[in-house]
Amino acid sequence: MSNMPAISVVIPTYNRSRLLHHTLDALRRQTLPADTFEVVVVDDGGSDDSEAVVRSFADDLDITYFWQPDAGFRAGKARNIGTAIASGRYVVYVDTGVLLATTTLATHLRIHTGSAYPTAVVGYVYGFEVDPSKDAVMASLDPADVDAAIADLHAHGALDVRERQYADLGENITSWPAPFDIFWTCHASAEREALFAAGLFDESFTGWGGEDVDLGVRLFRQDNVFVMDRAARSLHWPHAKEVEDLQESSATAAERIHRKYDLWTTSFYGKDLQNEKYSLNKVIQLSASRREAEGAV
Repeated sequence: MSNMPAISVVIPTYNRSRLLHHTLDALRRQTLPADTFEVVVVDDGGSDDSEAVVRSFADDLDITYFWQPDAGFRAGKARNIGTAIASGRYVVYVDTGVLLATTTLATHLRIHTGSAYPTAVVGYVYGFEVDPSKDAVMASLDPADVDAAIADLHAHGALDVRERQYADLGENITSWPAPFDIFWTCHASAEREALFAAGLFDESFTGWGGEDVDLGVRLFRQDNVFVMDRAARSLHWPHAKEVEDLQESSATAAERIHRKYDLWTTSFYGKDLQNEKYSLNKVIQLSASRREAEGAV
């Protein structure tokens, strides 16, 4: 086997060492052999003990720590640095506070190596933006047993916030008109060469959200295949939001993305269904159905 890892896991972080510990501990428990993947943690100017946390995993993980000066929210730049440092053929982006199930990295590798085309994988994230009625379930989870925690979340319906879209549009996101809209780097992967060919993250996105979908647009335009596989499972560990009004931040980013690319698909951002989160593909579907109905009259 080559000395180069097949997968590089890139994690941006900022003053969340406890959550970072949970994320790294889940990586330590992967079924994928430890010599098959590496971990790159990029600290976006934090001042806590994150470096010490990273060092504490050095005996179990092939792990690298990089710190960049604090110049505001620069998650896109942190991911770009991590991607540049990475040596794996495939890059798995994971946010601090997202914990992967034990077989998840093996699933990413299976999907990529089994694809004849460059592929962008959308991971499944339990517990992200769940209804407040699930708070008691979230509070009872054990970060040391991610598989059991995910099973508990599944049983209680604390599913991925994108589940409604999968129910409406189907799980084969390759057939969606704009699968890039759900390419969220809280848990996603792509070929490293394809990421560089697409230009990596636009570092001018310095607010919450948007930089991942923006990259997704470019991957899509370069004919990457988009795949969602429920076996690429993870959970979003409960923690305080970095931005209070996520919907407003997302709407602002969506408007900017359309101005940047002016695609027929992105022109549907902000139209109809404005009260539904992340509903671009549903809006496009309903608009197409409406045009068909009008043409039949």
